[in-house]
Amino acid sequence: MKKISKLGNPINTGSTIIEKSVEVIPFLIKFAVFAGVGYWAYSSYTNRFIKRKENAIYPDANVSFAQAQSRANAIYSSIGVFSNDFANVSRQLSGLNYNGFIRVFNAFGHKTGTLFGGDLDLEQWCANQFTPYEVQQLSFLLGGAFFQ
Repeated sequence: MKKISKLGNPINTGSTIIEKSVEVIPFLIKFAVFAGVGYWAYSSYTNRFIKRKENAIYPDANVSFAQAQSRANAIYSSIGVFSNDFANVSRQLSGLNYNGFIRVFNAFGHKTGTLFGGDLDLEQWCANQFTPYEVQQLSFLLGGAFFQ
């Protein structure tokens, strides 16, 4: 039942408000599903791993693909719950030339970092795990071409 206010406009009673609310609920559900799928697609696209290409200007890689995979796994295994093994990472990266590092980088791919780190590539993972001084030492081992 509608009542008329002093201004001549009808005042909605509770049943009219409920009817209007029921009409809005399907729209809100569709909007939430669409926004969720859109967010998932956007985050999947922006957080994808893009392999680097070896540069023909530099000498061929001094490690095979299998050796690069082994080094990448050894680097990732150096992370602990409360510590990391900088000596192991520096051992795995020392002696690599430009294209050798690219192979290790591609073999590393995206790995899970610390609790709030998310999926990180090799350079991001090292920046997440080590101090700036240690990252600078790793960059020095590779001739300063990486970890900038």
